[in-house]
Amino acid sequence: MGSIEYFRSAMKSAHKGLLDVIEDLTDEQLHFRPLDQGNHIAFIIWHYVRTEDTVLNFLVQKKKPVWNEEGWDEKLGLDPRAQGTGMTDEQAAAIKIQDKSAFLKYMENAFSSSEAYLDGLKDEDLDQVHELAVMGKRSLYEVIGGTILQHSANHLGEIQYVRGLQGLKGSPV
Repeated sequence: MGSIEYFRSAMKSAHKGLLDVIEDLTDEQLHFRPLDQGNHIAFIIWHYVRTEDTVLNFLVQKKKPVWNEEGWDEKLGLDPRAQGTGMTDEQAAAIKIQDKSAFLKYMENAFSSSEAYLDGLKDEDLDQVHELAVMGKRSLYEVIGGTILQHSANHLGEIQYVRGLQGLKGSPV
């Protein structure tokens, strides 16, 4: 198995895990804040998907993120540019997903876009270095392996933990 095959498989697995972990949540569970100060699941998942969408589409491919291209900011009543990084606790807490089924559709579309991009790559493409605003120079190895896959694992674990704090099934271990 080559590197790109591994990245494709890992990304599909991450996407499935992120979709599955929020699918059964009620609005109350989605917006529960641990100790009224931690991030709620709605913010965490919104932040992750927006980041993947922005990094792979806007920063790497120089095209509009799915979020903007398909008008999800308007459909969901959320900021067209924000993706969570650098927000204060109050700003993060204010992010609300009012229509979970619409947000799940955005997730699916953004994830499909990312997977289609990876489907077009070969192992040798991973050495390409991109100048990414805010992030500096990064190879596709670093972008996909670190910024995307590591980031997804971090936030999936965070979501599982917040589920557990609510008495719900957390990690499938």
